[in-house]
Amino acid sequence: METEVLVIGAGPAGLAAAFETASRGLDVTIVDESTVKGGQLCQQTQIIRALPSIFQPMRGFELAKLLTNQLEDFSVRYLLKHRLIGLYRDGSVGITNEVDVFPIKFKKLVIATGAAENAILFPKWTLPGIITIGAAQTLINRDFVIPGKNSVIVGSSDFAMDVALQLLDVGVNVKAIIEAQSDVLARDKEKVKRVKKSGISFYLNSSIVEARGKDEVSEIDIQLPNKRITEKVDLVCVDGGRSPILDAFYQLGCSFGYQGELGGWIPQYNEFFQTDREDVFLAGNAAGVSSQGAVIVTGMIAGVSVCESLRIIDNREAEKIRISLWRELENIESSLYPDVWQARINHIKSFKYPLLKNQFIL
Repeated sequence: METEVLVIGAGPAGLAAAFETASRGLDVTIVDESTVKGGQLCQQTQIIRALPSIFQPMRGFELAKLLTNQLEDFSVRYLLKHRLIGLYRDGSVGITNEVDVFPIKFKKLVIATGAAENAILFPKWTLPGIITIGAAQTLINRDFVIPGKNSVIVGSSDFAMDVALQLLDVGVNVKAIIEAQSDVLARDKEKVKRVKKSGISFYLNSSIVEARGKDEVSEIDIQLPNKRITEKVDLVCVDGGRSPILDAFYQLGCSFGYQGELGGWIPQYNEFFQTDREDVFLAGNAAGVSSQGAVIVTGMIAGVSVCESLRIIDNREAEKIRISLWRELENIESSLYPDVWQARINHIKSFKYPLLKNQFIL
C-alpha cells in the first residue's frame, strides 16, 4: 500500500494535519487504534474556549465532529483499529490490525499519537475503583456508566476540575480534591470557583497514605498538614498528569530531549515540527503535552510544513502561513501555560544539539 502522507493518530492534531495536506490535493492515510475519529475529544463535554481563531468555543465532542467533517470532501483513507508496529528496511512502516501485518510506503509521515495518563502510586493503588480522571470521564460520557457513589480526586489540574463537575452532574458525591502542592494547579480560576461553590473540599499539602478494601476500594487514609483522616469512598480518580506516547519515535530512531513542562522526554523537532528524520513530522501532545487548542495548531503547522516539503506550496507562502500559526500557538499557550510555551521554545532551540538517541533501547 502506498500513500503520499501517512498520519498516525486520528485525534485533533492528526485530523488538523490531515486537513492541511488533503485540502491541498495530497493523498492522505490516517491510522488509529480506536474505532472512532477524534481521539479524547469524543468524550469531552466541557466547553473548550482556547481554540485557534478560526474556531468558536465549543464542547469537545462538537470539535471532534467538526474536525472530522471538514475532511469528508478530500482524499483521506482511514485505517481504524490499526496501529504502527515497526519499520521495514525499505523505509515503509508496518501496520497491523492485530490479525494481519502489512507495509505502507509514504512520502511523509506525521506522528500524532497523543499522550497517556500517569498513575499516582500509594499502597493498594491497584484496587478496583481507583482509576485515572480520563477513565472516569470516558465511563461517564462514552460508556454512560456512573463509576461510583462517593469519590475523591487526587490532583487539581484544569482537567481535574472538569471531571469533578462532570461527576457531580451524574450524581456522584465528590468529597474532596487532594493536592500535594500548596495551591490549586488549575489555571481556569472561574472553573475552580464553580468547584468550590459546589461544596467540594480542597485538601492542599495533602496526599493519600493508603487505600483499603476487600474486593474494591472502600476507604482511604489522607495525610493532611496537621492530621490524618479516613474517608469512605468507592471511587478514587487520580490526576498524575500526562506523558507523550513515544513508541513510534523509538522505532523510527528519532532523537530526544527532556522538557518537564512538556511532559518529559519528547522527540526533538524544529519550527516546522519536523524531527531529525527529514520524512518524519510530529504534532499534538506527542510534541509536548498542552491544551486542545495548541494541539490543533501544532497539527496545522506540521501539515503546512509537509506540503512545503512536497512542493505543494512554495516556501514564501508556507512561511507566511506558519508565522501566523505560530502566533496563534503563542497566544494560546503563553496566556494559559507560559511555562509550557517557554519550554517549547527552548526545545526547538536545542534541535541542532540532540541530547540523546536510542536511550531507551537496551
